[in-house]
Amino acid sequence: MKPSRILIAAALAGTCAFAQTESAVTEAANNPSSIHAAVAELDSTKIAAFASEVIDAIATMPKNPVTKVFSLVESSQNLLAEADESNMADVIVALISNVPFEALPEWTTQMFASVQEVTADIEDAPYNKLVADVISKIGDLEEFTDDDKVVVTAFAIKLLSRGKDVFDEEPIRSALAAVPGTYRGQVESSLAAVLSGDYSGLLAGVDVIVIPSSGDTEASSTEAPSEDGFESTKGPDIVTVKDPEPETPSTPTTPSKPKPPVPPVYSEQF
Repeated sequence: MKPSRILIAAALAGTCAFAQTESAVTEAANNPSSIHAAVAELDSTKIAAFASEVIDAIATMPKNPVTKVFSLVESSQNLLAEADESNMADVIVALISNVPFEALPEWTTQMFASVQEVTADIEDAPYNKLVADVISKIGDLEEFTDDDKVVVTAFAIKLLSRGKDVFDEEPIRSALAAVPGTYRGQVESSLAAVLSGDYSGLLAGVDVIVIPSSGDTEASSTEAPSEDGFESTKGPDIVTVKDPEPETPSTPTTPSKPKPPVPPVYSEQF
């Protein structure tokens, strides 16, 4: 009887732990400030998995696109702040691989300073290893196609570039060396444009979310503020996207990642 009782107790504990984690994910997705308390209850090896679930949950919420980007950024900043050198590569991959493609440009721009801040004390050699680890782990994402990996890898390199924008300097060289050969050429072909802020080739066919700059009408080509929310002004039709009224905690649904065409490999490689 004793072994059976132990097994039953273990099963109940496992179910309870799952329920607690699921509840923590929902709370974190709706209230990013709760992330620090939730992570404090986790083993450091489980933070990346938690980060993945939180960002995926936010990505599937019925939010206004611009509001969603801000939620993704705030949650990502809080999750990244809980990482250390032992799990930072895993946490970064968990974050960037779950951000919807249409949000990646603004998310990467907003997250750049946060990454620099949390990695400021890491010396060049270990930092370059961190970059290579992130790129390598992106290559190991089984649910992603190579085309998906090209997109995520290019934005990861920009996020981790430490401001460098030439191919013969680290950490970009370390990143490129870690890209699997099956799609390295496509990453190299796309990277110069991505580093300069041109995503038209890499994200062709994706309605990229743009956060309007204050007083800058040209910056709001995709999302322009309106009385009821934000209007999509790309193309001949204007569609107003509203936040749900009222916005309540949401249960995530299964997302479907867009599959933008990736530019062919250039004839000359870097």
